[in-house]
Amino acid sequence: MEDRLCPEKSVYILLTRSGTWFSRLIHLATDDCYTHASIGLDGPNGPFYSFARKYARFALPAGLVMEEIRLEVQTKRQQIPCCLYALSVPLPVYERLRRQIDRMYAQKDRYHYNLLGAVACYFNHPMPRENHYFCSQFAASLLERSGAVELGKAPELVRPADFCQMERFRPVYQGELGNLREAVPA
Repeated sequence: MEDRLCPEKSVYILLTRSGTWFSRLIHLATDDCYTHASIGLDGPNGPFYSFARKYARFALPAGLVMEEIRLEVQTKRQQIPCCLYALSVPLPVYERLRRQIDRMYAQKDRYHYNLLGAVACYFNHPMPRENHYFCSQFAASLLERSGAVELGKAPELVRPADFCQMERFRPVYQGELGNLREAVPA
């Protein structure tokens, strides 16, 4: 465990439920409030990273993407329900997270969406696949590998709604994505 006397930084988890057919399918199957998870290191207005569709109009191909909240809001996605959580971590953990994300994003073409893993997660069966992630698996894997959290279960079994139950995560905002920037200044 990291020295608690170190300066701390916040890591953010953004949970959303968009109106895409895939999000609606997940919501129908799980009845979870949120169907997508993203991780960000630069505050609520900075970029978030996740595994999702690469093109707005097509579910596939999907992979590692950088999500810009201001662009999401400008493209008529203001009314998406969301919840933003913050996790305070020691500076060395934050820096490990930053290096992991930067390294993966620099090689983003190596990574793919873990559709089989997402389906297996629904049945509570972990299905790790090299260089394949679904959104919440990605965020959970980063947090666990960096030492930010101990999950208590395999990252392949973490659903977006599970972040709502994690003890050290504090809710920062809950509402519509379009109001996030005004409600939570940088």
